[in-house]
Amino acid sequence: MKIFQRIIQFRPECSLEGAAKVADIVGYMNSSTDFTWYGWQVLAGAPVGSYGISTRVDSMTDMMAAQPAMFEDEGFVGRVAEMTAMYADPAQDWIMSPIAGSENMPSEPSEFLVNTINRSSYDKVSRGIDLSQQFCSMVTGIAGTPSAGLMSTLGEGGVTFALLLYYDSIAQYEERQSPEVWSMIGDSPLQAEAQEVFDAAATWQTLTRRIA
Repeated sequence: MKIFQRIIQFRPECSLEGAAKVADIVGYMNSSTDFTWYGWQVLAGAPVGSYGISTRVDSMTDMMAAQPAMFEDEGFVGRVAEMTAMYADPAQDWIMSPIAGSENMPSEPSEFLVNTINRSSYDKVSRGIDLSQQFCSMVTGIAGTPSAGLMSTLGEGGVTFALLLYYDSIAQYEERQSPEVWSMIGDSPLQAEAQEVFDAAATWQTLTRRIA
């Protein structure tokens, strides 16, 4: 399985309208393609007006096979053009491969996600994969939070690793993101090993809400 995600940054004056545009195009793609699409709004950790669109596919071959019909669909192309005119910067696409996950990971994305991005050099990929699984086991064991690890070798800065934490509500997020929980995570020996594998200066964490 692959996870495709498009990261969108709307201009500040378009940030509210952008939510409606994301929800509209996600609904349209769900009715006109064979994939299940999701729309996301970043609540914290990124500039105001940050959104995402994602889907899960069995392979990139399936994704590429569907693109010609999408590009010929006037309804889809028109919606993309309207959204593009509102961008602050060009959108960025990511293709991520699952590498780790907790046993209680939901079959579909939860209402809220915390996404922690880390980067490593290519010679530390195997250690990064192993750490991803250990982190999933640790955070799930401490707070019961479902988690998943993803990676991609595309883009700048080496290999990108993502740790996703799934929450059913904002209240559940607040409960499980307490200082006590973070103290246990921070004091773990895994953190010391992670400092040797990942570039601390490149770590980035966001809280997102599913809007479509």
